[in-house]
Amino acid sequence: MKSHQVRQSFIDYFKKQNHAAIASSSLIPEDDPTLLFANAGMNQFKNTFLGLEKRNYSRAVTSQKCVRAGGKHNDLENVGFTARHHTFFEMLGNFSFGDYFKKDAIHFAWEYLTKDLGLDKNKLYVTVFETDDDAADIWHKQEGVPRERIFRFGEKDNFWRMGDTGPCGPCSEIFFDRGEQYGKEKDPFKSIASGEDRIIEIWNLVFMQFFEKAPGQLEPLPKPSVDTGAGLERVVSVVQNQLNNYDTDLFAPMIQTAMKVSGKEYVNNRDLLMKNASLAEQTAAFRVLADHCRASGFLIADGAMPANEGRGYVLRRIMRRAIRYGRKLSDKSLLVPMVDSLVGHMGDVYPELKSRRDFILSTVKDEETRFLQTLDTGAEILENEIRNLKAKNLKKMPGEITFKMYDTYGFPVDLTRLIANEKNIEVDESEFDTYLNEAKTKSKASWKGKSLDSDQAHLIQWSNEIGQKGSKTVFKGYETLSDDVNVIALSNGHRAVDKLNTGDSGFVILNLTPFYAESGGQIGDQGILEASGVKINVVNTTKSSDMFLHEIFVEKGTLSTGVALKATVDTKARKLTASNHSATHLMHAALRKILGETVTQAGSLVDAQKLRFDYTFNRPLAPEEISKIEDMVNDQIYRGDVVSTHQMNYKKALEFGALALFGEKYGDDVRVLKMGDFSCELCGGTHVSNTAEIRLFKIVSETGVSSGVRRIEALTNKNALDYLNKIQKESQMAKASASLFEKWDSYLESTQFELPTWIEARKNEIKDLEKQIRKLKSGAVDIESTIAAAQTTEKSVPFVAQIFPIDDREALADIADKLKNKLQKGIVIVIGKEQNSFPVIVSVSKDLANQVKAGDVVKFLAQKYGGKGGGRPDFAQGSMTQEPTLDELNRTLKTQF
Repeated sequence: MKSHQVRQSFIDYFKKQNHAAIASSSLIPEDDPTLLFANAGMNQFKNTFLGLEKRNYSRAVTSQKCVRAGGKHNDLENVGFTARHHTFFEMLGNFSFGDYFKKDAIHFAWEYLTKDLGLDKNKLYVTVFETDDDAADIWHKQEGVPRERIFRFGEKDNFWRMGDTGPCGPCSEIFFDRGEQYGKEKDPFKSIASGEDRIIEIWNLVFMQFFEKAPGQLEPLPKPSVDTGAGLERVVSVVQNQLNNYDTDLFAPMIQTAMKVSGKEYVNNRDLLMKNASLAEQTAAFRVLADHCRASGFLIADGAMPANEGRGYVLRRIMRRAIRYGRKLSDKSLLVPMVDSLVGHMGDVYPELKSRRDFILSTVKDEETRFLQTLDTGAEILENEIRNLKAKNLKKMPGEITFKMYDTYGFPVDLTRLIANEKNIEVDESEFDTYLNEAKTKSKASWKGKSLDSDQAHLIQWSNEIGQKGSKTVFKGYETLSDDVNVIALSNGHRAVDKLNTGDSGFVILNLTPFYAESGGQIGDQGILEASGVKINVVNTTKSSDMFLHEIFVEKGTLSTGVALKATVDTKARKLTASNHSATHLMHAALRKILGETVTQAGSLVDAQKLRFDYTFNRPLAPEEISKIEDMVNDQIYRGDVVSTHQMNYKKALEFGALALFGEKYGDDVRVLKMGDFSCELCGGTHVSNTAEIRLFKIVSETGVSSGVRRIEALTNKNALDYLNKIQKESQMAKASASLFEKWDSYLESTQFELPTWIEARKNEIKDLEKQIRKLKSGAVDIESTIAAAQTTEKSVPFVAQIFPIDDREALADIADKLKNKLQKGIVIVIGKEQNSFPVIVSVSKDLANQVKAGDVVKFLAQKYGGKGGGRPDFAQGSMTQEPTLDELNRTLKTQF
């Protein structure tokens, strides 16, 4: 039975049991700030289990994309070296939302495994929670499982909790026995307890029958639910009788591609691998690549991009580990063709892979190119470190160096150890572990989504409690900007209260509201709540599930629960925000028409002042491309097309031609926004009713955000008009100033008293204009690409040097500052071009300023290439009369510093 048949048979079986087949959610969680990636089938149903979201079905079945790339259960370094560790996997699951419970859940699981998949009952064991007699009896009496094949375990293994409080309950797991020859333990109970490869878990049934109000305080739920999870990779390995998940057809196409490109053989004979360490290492490299190409392809398809923090950093670590292991097999690129093989293998099941194929492959290629440059640089740095140790007669490499090689240059400890040992240098691995653990702690702290502060947690819990009582805020803001409302609940931001007085700040939940809550990149509305003797300023509006949270300041009077109010949105701000949001849709469509349909939205921010749009593209836009985009958008504005909205189900919306954004969460029914024949997207935001209302569109900046992601900032409506008027005025003043200086003598005589004041004002305006020009010049530099070319001196000092066709020293200094912030530790040398000289800026990170002084670098360059200069230890500037080539400059800096 093929893997795709197993996946489909699971879904088909539960459809026959009246389950709604629900598509996998994105790997990037939409409404759960506590999650880095989707890591379980129940993630997309979390609010349904909590009673905060109602669906039009009470039974569901899914095959959910999941990523786990860290933590106690899935250390990244284990992936490829064990039979069942993966970063990306699919979780088969069936769910009951207050519908069936233990009897049906157990029956469904047993029937599917033993009848539909035909697994031998005599090879199956089940576990239950130590006090769950009910589940044990159902397994024995209903399904006929012998008592001796039912084992009881404690809370650690067989009791599930959603968190410190909330739904929880016992679970029952199903295990498959591969045979005594595959384990050390003969006793099945001990084999399961040890976690060895002989008896493996293939399905977990969670019975949500309690609500934990506080640790240890369990109350029975009125409508118990079921959440189950069966790892597809494990189930397929059992069905296909493979001891290792990597030997199933889920991984075979990618491994075959790697074999073809590398010319190496993939060996999976267990006995051979145990006897031959080098062969085992080669097989592990194939498996690392096979796993990581899946995680890389699916994460990029769902909107993740390689970066230096958060989700992007996890993706970058996965990709770079794959590239590193690919080098063990071949000097040729392996990750790119393997990801392409993944698209062909799984694109029919997950169409987002096919639709974004070109972008996925270009992103992988770009990251591979960058990292290979980093690897080469790292090897050189390591050699320098070893030379320095030997010069000091030291035989042990400090853990700090080993960690730097691991964290900055992607060198695994074993590679650093191998190179060091060849030079008779020992690696201090215990000190390395200390640095690694510190970094992991910092990484957890830097992931902002990992935890909420106490006030945020209060607001979520408070709104959840209101929602559980059956209340929800009805949004009326599409139809009106003013409405009569009632106060349902109040909070001072720390706890629920009955009233707020003059001068107090807090939050209010209303029965209905015209205020749009921050969502989809559009900021929340502001405005006023009023009643007799009461005036409340609404400073922001957000949303938690179906509850709208209005952040307020009481300007006058007392606000109490149950009070009737008049709610009025700030009309001017809403209209300008709508103008910017609609222009964002037009610009997105224009980008795709001009640059290609691989361009997709990667983030946005829309408010009353401007629009900011992040999009996937791997190079800066040319000036003529920016002009084309502006012209195309303005043409649509001038056409005056009607902007229409349509409510329909998701599938029909896609057939209608609507563009769905990857990473966004959509319900069964969606809102389609259509702007003539030019743009059609799924969107819940507020918009103009006719494109002519946007009036004008002007791009003011286009910059890089991270590898493969660009950012456009633009203005519309009156803001765009004001901006152009300002530019025109400054241009006219500059021309007038120039004309004035040409006729200085005659003007001086006739306007002696007023002229100095007038000239000073003009100078200030020119300075402001020059600042804007400098900002545009420095913003045009691709910082990421420049940093990717960073090198190191013979004394192991990182540096980056670049020559730019810019004559503005302040712009060059700004570029140097950005490069230093990105490099973090090292020397930055930026050289410009003036008419008869070459300005030079040197910036040194403060931690290196005592070792290498910026002023010394400038003086050295001035002596070598003619000129002069100097400055502080961390910043210096000068001028040269000769222009060096970049290669010559890099060679010189390497040997000198």
